[in-house]
Amino acid sequence: MIRWTRSIARLTAIALLVPTLALAAPTPPDQLAKQTVQKVLSDMNGHRPELRNDPQKLYKLIDRDLVPLLDLRYMSQLVLGRYWRQASPEQRKRFQVAFKNMLVRTYGSALLGFNDDVKIDYLPVRAPDDAKEVTFNAIVKGTGSEPDTRISLKMHLVDGQWKVYDGSVGNLSFVTNYRGQFSSEIRRNGLESLIDKMEQRYNSK
Repeated sequence: MIRWTRSIARLTAIALLVPTLALAAPTPPDQLAKQTVQKVLSDMNGHRPELRNDPQKLYKLIDRDLVPLLDLRYMSQLVLGRYWRQASPEQRKRFQVAFKNMLVRTYGSALLGFNDDVKIDYLPVRAPDDAKEVTFNAIVKGTGSEPDTRISLKMHLVDGQWKVYDGSVGNLSFVTNYRGQFSSEIRRNGLESLIDKMEQRYNSK
């Protein structure tokens, strides 16, 4: 039902790490982002076998570190598109929970796939001081025959806090990617079926 290549998932996982607390302090955003990425990845270093053997520990780590960065309600609206307007309040709530759990599992597993020595170049953030939206850009350096990959991450202010609402790996927006997949499922079987399948797959303990 939901397909995405492992390499893209890994790169997007890095993207989600980039902006933690990005404009909440006078530290330059790119510098703060780099420090944050290194901290999160270092929390996994030396613990990857343990996290692979106990996925719940991995999910708790990702839920703690990444989920607060996401504007889940707005992302849910974007990926469901017109079906969000048609959904009942209960369906919206259930979808957001299942969508969050999907992201936790997808990007948690992706982050485990990185080597300890992954290299990331952070580009300067160019936005006016009073900007309500910003875009972060970074380049994940390829290894061996793999090419470098550019990552862009879109954030906006929500109640005075910066939240992620979309991003792209190369030219592929992960909101657009999910929207296409979800729309296909909804057209075939309906929104309730999509939510049921996501709950069965991602809400299990």
